[in-house]
Amino acid sequence: MSGVAASFFPIRMSSLIRVFSPLTTTGTTTREQLSPRLNSFFAGTRRSLAFSSSSSSRAFSSAVTNGAAATNDRAGGGTNAKEGDFFDEKKEEKKTKKTTNTKTNNIDSSKAVIEISSKEQKELDREAAKFASSWAKELAKASAESMEQLELTKTVSDSEFDDEEEEEKEAGKGVPEDDQKTRRRRTRRDWGTIPQELLPKVAVVGRPNVGKSALFNRLTGTKRAIVFDEPGVTRDRMYVRAFWGDHEFMLVDTGGLENLPGDPNAAPSIDRIGGVEILPGMIEAQAAEAVREADVLIFVTDGQSGLTAADKEIFRWLRKHHADIPVHLAVNKCESSTRGEEMVLDFWQLSSKSVAPIGVSAISGTGTGELLDAVCESLPEPPTMEEQISIAEENKDKEDKELPIQVAIVGRPNVGKSSLLNGLAGTPRSIVSDFSGTTRDTIDTDVVDKNHPDREFTLIDTAGIRRRTQIKRDSKSIKGEEKKFGLEQQSIGRALQAMKRADVVVLVIDATEGATQQDFVLAERAVQEGCALVLCCNKWDLVDKDTYTMNSYTDDLRSKLRVFEWASIIYTSALTGQRITKILDASYEASVIHKKRLTTATLNAVVQEATLWKAPPAKANKKGRIYYTTQAAIRPPTFVFFCNDPKLFSDTYKRFMERQLRKNIGFDGTPIRLLWRGKSKGGGLANATGGNAKPSSKSS
Repeated sequence: MSGVAASFFPIRMSSLIRVFSPLTTTGTTTREQLSPRLNSFFAGTRRSLAFSSSSSSRAFSSAVTNGAAATNDRAGGGTNAKEGDFFDEKKEEKKTKKTTNTKTNNIDSSKAVIEISSKEQKELDREAAKFASSWAKELAKASAESMEQLELTKTVSDSEFDDEEEEEKEAGKGVPEDDQKTRRRRTRRDWGTIPQELLPKVAVVGRPNVGKSALFNRLTGTKRAIVFDEPGVTRDRMYVRAFWGDHEFMLVDTGGLENLPGDPNAAPSIDRIGGVEILPGMIEAQAAEAVREADVLIFVTDGQSGLTAADKEIFRWLRKHHADIPVHLAVNKCESSTRGEEMVLDFWQLSSKSVAPIGVSAISGTGTGELLDAVCESLPEPPTMEEQISIAEENKDKEDKELPIQVAIVGRPNVGKSSLLNGLAGTPRSIVSDFSGTTRDTIDTDVVDKNHPDREFTLIDTAGIRRRTQIKRDSKSIKGEEKKFGLEQQSIGRALQAMKRADVVVLVIDATEGATQQDFVLAERAVQEGCALVLCCNKWDLVDKDTYTMNSYTDDLRSKLRVFEWASIIYTSALTGQRITKILDASYEASVIHKKRLTTATLNAVVQEATLWKAPPAKANKKGRIYYTTQAAIRPPTFVFFCNDPKLFSDTYKRFMERQLRKNIGFDGTPIRLLWRGKSKGGGLANATGGNAKPSSKSS
């Protein structure tokens, strides 16, 4: 067995040399040339191995059988056994003869092939080693293209993974490891959770009629600011939350700057109830206040008119008095694809290391992304994880508290709405002047009641609303709008929208003129929107009074606004500050009743008592029946009366039932709605009817 195994490897090495000797002489090998020779070589190897293993196994088995026969001979005991053993030995001798003959033939044939000298063996080994190295090189060249492609894809994926890791590392710098594990990218659901006072402020400034309000609407994604092709449209400051990527900030819209304030760090020269300067000066004072409290400035210019002396003066004023605030130069009205870049060239005169002009278009949105990227890079660092955790804990504590009460201050022009806002806020938040129509935009201001710190309000100052016949209709139009909207119409539209999002409407009435038809229309509109109502008679200091003046005035006001006899009345003076804090008290009480909900048992007890005092009417020998009553919604309180036929109940009886509810339960300061629902012919209940007000989206 050992001789056969030893003689196998020399014959295989010689066969390997014979197979590959023609290829080594050429110096080049291909995969097509190698495959058939390799297959034949390994096939012969497998056959040799199989033959040698089979012959060795047969020799081993014969030796075992011979040994077994010998042991049987020694242990034999009788003639029968000896005869059986004799025949067995004959059979085994025949088998051994056959195996030995095949083995000798096998060895002889192998010796005839492998009789070579030791020198030739060494040369064959060297040639085989050379061929093995050349074969490996050729295989490497053949797979170079595929390997390069694999390496390319691998490097791309690795680079992307490395970039993501670097971004995660940069985002996690200065953050503890425990916080890094839980940190994730903020989504839209997380926006708006940071209080407004902690958000960085970005003010939009520039000279009049350069497109500041249009750019403000584009960056915030809203239509809060009025846009009109006329200089001096925006007057007051407007604050709206804006988002870009993971950044959140407060964007501030300002009026146009003409005459720059001499001392920008000083407070605007406006007292608590009105202004002592002319209107343009007050607009610039509001803009200067926005610049003073801003963290980043966006200086807007007009690319179509080019760089003007006013732009240079404003830019010089910003760099002189507010050098520590980053400024971004936005060249507006560059929507032209051919001349847009040329418009920006003139403004490179104002450029520096930290300021570079960016061509934008408020109409098409061109360049706004680059502008927001630049603004976000210059924003102060966001709150740390510890600050965010503390803010989240404070917000959790505030979640149990109710949201601020939305209070819209509505009335005719020049009745003192902005003066009341400034008096309640304690700051010159809105411009006040003797000119009618000073306020145009809706100004939101957060106020906390000093007497009750737990009461928070959001006061909404609105423009004065005149009668339709008195509204001026301008012939100018806005791009993209088919209808022609005048400036005053836009202001009134935003004032009416403020009623829709308000909980309480404070209707300001001029005490010197009394209630008018327009006041009645505005009060009716507030009830239609489902808002609580407070009547505020301003300028009470200008009325000649005696002991019975207030009572007689109240009776006269109730008679003119008899439909709204449930609304509370307050007499104030914004000039002297008399009783202005009672506006917040009355608004809070009205909002509480506005959200009041009754149990069905209490409500049915009141209705049953009312029906005993006055029975339901009857028509055509058919008497009205009220089965039961339930409250369906709040804001405003809405009640559903289930009866046999709503047509049997007249408007007089419905008003009687409303008075009984107000008298026995108490719904002062808020409208209530009564819906009457009857049976259908099939035995079910028909649709509800009744109610003198349109449905409101605030009902819940």
